[in-house]
Amino acid sequence: MMGRLARVALSLVTFNYAYLFLDQSSLHVDPPRKRIAIVGAGTAGVSVLKVLLADLPEDATQGWDVVLYEQRRDVGGIWLPDPNPPHPPELPETPLSDRLMTNTPHPTMTIPHFPFRPATALFPHHPHIQQYHTDIINNWNLSSHLRLNHEVLETRWNGDPESGRWIVKVKDLLRTEYLESEFDHLIIANGHNHYPSVPEIEGKDLWARSAANRSAWHSVFYRNPQPFTGKNVLVVGGGASSRDIAQQIVEFANSTYTSLKEQMKSPAPPFPDIPGTVMKPRIRRFTRDAIIFEDNTTLTHIDTVIFGTGYEQRIPFLTEGGHLGLLHDCPRGRQEHLTTNLRYVRPVYEHVLSLDASYPVGALYFIGLPIFVANAISDYAQALFTAHTIADPSLLLSRDEFFDELLSEEARLRADGMDPGYVGHRIIGRGGATGYQDRLVGYLQARGLAGQPNIPRGKNFTEPWRTFGEYQGEYLRRGWTRVEERGEEYVKEWLEGVETEQDWVVMMEKLVDWEKRQEEEEGTYDPNAYSGPGF
Repeated sequence: MMGRLARVALSLVTFNYAYLFLDQSSLHVDPPRKRIAIVGAGTAGVSVLKVLLADLPEDATQGWDVVLYEQRRDVGGIWLPDPNPPHPPELPETPLSDRLMTNTPHPTMTIPHFPFRPATALFPHHPHIQQYHTDIINNWNLSSHLRLNHEVLETRWNGDPESGRWIVKVKDLLRTEYLESEFDHLIIANGHNHYPSVPEIEGKDLWARSAANRSAWHSVFYRNPQPFTGKNVLVVGGGASSRDIAQQIVEFANSTYTSLKEQMKSPAPPFPDIPGTVMKPRIRRFTRDAIIFEDNTTLTHIDTVIFGTGYEQRIPFLTEGGHLGLLHDCPRGRQEHLTTNLRYVRPVYEHVLSLDASYPVGALYFIGLPIFVANAISDYAQALFTAHTIADPSLLLSRDEFFDELLSEEARLRADGMDPGYVGHRIIGRGGATGYQDRLVGYLQARGLAGQPNIPRGKNFTEPWRTFGEYQGEYLRRGWTRVEERGEEYVKEWLEGVETEQDWVVMMEKLVDWEKRQEEEEGTYDPNAYSGPGF
């Protein structure tokens, strides 16, 4: 007599066998109304995933299929550690160093109305920031849309300027399988801190080869300062990575130098005066035994040169699909197809919307291209623009109208003495990062979307307290350093009861006032050091 489990097994086999011969049209399975692929699960990718699935009207997204591909094992982008950092020339998964922490207070970096966890230090180390990405995914139940350990190899447009679809070729890294899918929209959010930009300087390789103890490499490989104990180090570049590295290794190195070129107009803060570090101008050339600078001074005892000189704007899967051309110089005027000179991807309206003529406007977006911005809130503004124009393409202007806006912005930069191809995706002028965010959301407000989630009515997108936190950043940094120096219990006192976004705002305002009083008592307070807006 047949047992119960056997009967169930036979029934399942019979059902599956019969299913194979059903007329598939009788199942009435409607295809997705719209398929959207996102590449990258850092701050940019997580932000746009959240907006697409939580901020748009439910009836607008019914039947959508949204997939986020991430090459690595989890969300977090550069804030997710590389478990086995390789040695040069193999590139690591992330430039994340062991001591990396934010250089801005975390409340100013968050997506709207979703603060970091209570008791998080005001300037947190990287595990807290990676956790914040995970918290976003969990809070809005987005994990089913993630395809972790999936590397996008190639994206190509199959269609014409009026219609078509993206063909996305992906490698499942766990199963070593290759997959190919079609999507209506492609959103590139894969970051820009992976491919090192190292300047070509005469004699650099000869200098490095001429002594066994010498090396010259990019900051992407830097992890901690201990290996530089007793060494003589030159750090090249004026960006955040150079500042962090110089500040760390000066505690260990025998001598530390920083080489800076003349500063261009930039929203980035000036390079700080680091006690124990000697400032040098730009490197002119290397010889077998010396490094010669533009003021004709030389250094002959350097062991290590670390280039904190930024990253190249490469998107291999777009290039592989024949869609992103590499040019030495940045084109002027109108152009048909996307190009990069490794600093600037063009033509892209407001660093978000591709104006390539191969497909309809709205088929390809970028999230996270701008630099010198508070990433999460900037990414969120870009995500709002992207999501709403995908949901309602009638919000989009024509390609020519968007191109006119792009040309006007490039002309403004040139009038101020800057080359757009060199400036790249820095946000300069026009209110800086705050003005940029407000323009993107203002575009939606002007088209009747004010009042939708996170699109305010009758005011700018960027809350005044975020601008306050940006302008008062140095007071906040000095104040928080002073708090931490007084010990764990004092830190707890400052963080006690701080949970909501408004709690963090009040805490930051109190900290600025407290730090100013401390500096007044010490005689170091400069009343002219701050001129930004209040709230």
